[in-house]
Amino acid sequence: MMREPIVTPDNEAAETSPPAKTSSASASAVAVPLLALGLLGVAVWLGSMPPPQPEPPAQPGAVGPAGQPTVDPLPSWRAGETKQAILEFVEAVSTEGGPLFVPEEERIAVFDHDGTLACEEPYINALFLIERIRRLVEQKPDLASQEPFATLLTGDLEFARRLGQRLLTELAAAASEGRPLEDLEDDVRAFLATARHPIYDTPLRDVTFQPMQELLALLRRQGFTIWLCSGSSVHFLRPVATEWYGIDPSLVIGSRLRMTLREEAGDPETAAGSKVVVLPELEQFNDGPEKPVSIAARIGRRPIFAAGNVGGGDLEMLRWSQQGERPSFQLLVLHDDADREFASDAEADAVVALAEQSGWHVASMAADWERVFARPLDKMAMGRSPEPDNEQPAAAAGEAADTAPAATDPPAAAAPLEARPGS
Repeated sequence: MMREPIVTPDNEAAETSPPAKTSSASASAVAVPLLALGLLGVAVWLGSMPPPQPEPPAQPGAVGPAGQPTVDPLPSWRAGETKQAILEFVEAVSTEGGPLFVPEEERIAVFDHDGTLACEEPYINALFLIERIRRLVEQKPDLASQEPFATLLTGDLEFARRLGQRLLTELAAAASEGRPLEDLEDDVRAFLATARHPIYDTPLRDVTFQPMQELLALLRRQGFTIWLCSGSSVHFLRPVATEWYGIDPSLVIGSRLRMTLREEAGDPETAAGSKVVVLPELEQFNDGPEKPVSIAARIGRRPIFAAGNVGGGDLEMLRWSQQGERPSFQLLVLHDDADREFASDAEADAVVALAEQSGWHVASMAADWERVFARPLDKMAMGRSPEPDNEQPAAAAGEAADTAPAATDPPAAAAPLEARPGS
């Protein structure tokens, strides 16, 4: 670097240096110490910063679209074997290149409804049925004195439970005779919009299980196609599936009422008078061994994820899903929380034992669920609904119920798989 000349009286030539060069040289002389001072400041600042923190480990199944860890996908599930098994399975079958990877088109999940996705005390479909029967009796008053109509009209939920889902579905067929399909499902939507649960005194949608809602969302994000497969009427389930779970009506399998095309007077070119109407006949009761048959007919694939409950009607569906070539997961919801929901009877023990022997996973409401519903719900006292003045007294209704054979026989689906005929 050029040094500036020292000016003395004896050296006049030194004063003739170009001003521009003198200015540039001065700036360079100042820049060096400033640069050094700046580097020193940066070093001090970096030394004062906290060390970088490692990223928190991602939970299995909790990986977002960009591969970044996300929040817990199942926050209403308590940490434990069941939750961990779900997360590990979902991650394994959706990780491309992994040993258990399953192509997206084969990621089929089937869920029962009553007792699996929502409270089944009482059957929600039965609540709608009671409303249908009241309308039917208005048209045919002589039914009011016949069983089981007479007792159902009192709102006796225990009686409805003892009837069993099959007979309830058959009664739904009788109560819906001649109704166009579209009108029947519109009736369901209107019912869902206003009806309240008789035990929790809350809109019916509130009794869906929050942990299962989270599970549906997790599976959907990971490329699963979710089907609803239940013993309830398919015409009732379609609006429920859409409004409560975001499941398309085409992905619903349920008990079917026989239907027919009715041609009425209208424009023959537009077929304006053509309607599909319900007949008073049950075509298929979709429960127990009928569930795998219905799934095979509708989907054409074995599901790799199947969820049911300890009621017994889902055992064949879970077993059939387990016997495929692909890795699979079977989930059984155990109702063992009498405080927040309900506790299953002693027959549930045999179903749980079967699940453990089969390698299925049991979701205990008491042990595995941090919360049951989206918000805490308080139960009212269970019992018979208040009776209108023109109805028979409770004692007479009880006597009539005792004389109805279907009401005193427990549902066959409640027995373990090995104990049922034809299993």
